[in-house]
Amino acid sequence: MAFEQLSNEERFSLDIRRTFLLGAYMNEWGMPEHRIVLSKPDRNIHVEIYYFPATVHSGIARFVTVGLSQACRPSGEKVASEWMLALQSNLGGENVERVNSYMADLISHHIENVHDSTVPRVMKSSELAPARWNATAFLLDELRGEKESLEQLHVGDETIELLWAVPLTSFEADLLLNKGVNEFDLWIENSDYSILDPCRP
Repeated sequence: MAFEQLSNEERFSLDIRRTFLLGAYMNEWGMPEHRIVLSKPDRNIHVEIYYFPATVHSGIARFVTVGLSQACRPSGEKVASEWMLALQSNLGGENVERVNSYMADLISHHIENVHDSTVPRVMKSSELAPARWNATAFLLDELRGEKESLEQLHVGDETIELLWAVPLTSFEADLLLNKGVNEFDLWIENSDYSILDPCRP
């Protein structure tokens, strides 16, 4: 559904949500460079993905959603969270459009096939992932490595969690599923590779 097709009330609600969320993101990461919009006319789904390029200060590129929290699953339950994917500045050898496409596929799958937003949540290796990446599995978890103020965002009386979207290798996904988050954290802590590098072996 294009923004123009939304009712006045829906557009107003989205404008308010965007103001609060995008303001919080920009306060931490500067100006976004790119935006794509995902829409589903029959379900009133309108999700925007913003790309915040790496800066000289952080060296981290981020893809973050606005509106995912309002998207409804087939059950009618709201997703109630936004996502943030952080990568090294070279995006694992892919371009912004390809990463956006991957995020869009993951978001669509999550809305249509996942019953709730409980984390951590692991998706095993998938052909959806960019071809140049070794990290073809996927984790949704509590936000890490960012300021605490971003963990829970407030829009009026509503509290929205910002979740960490993390590309995983097959080994890391199996480790999480079989050994749990603590073993995964220990593995990452002792690894020679950054978790922000989707090309890590």
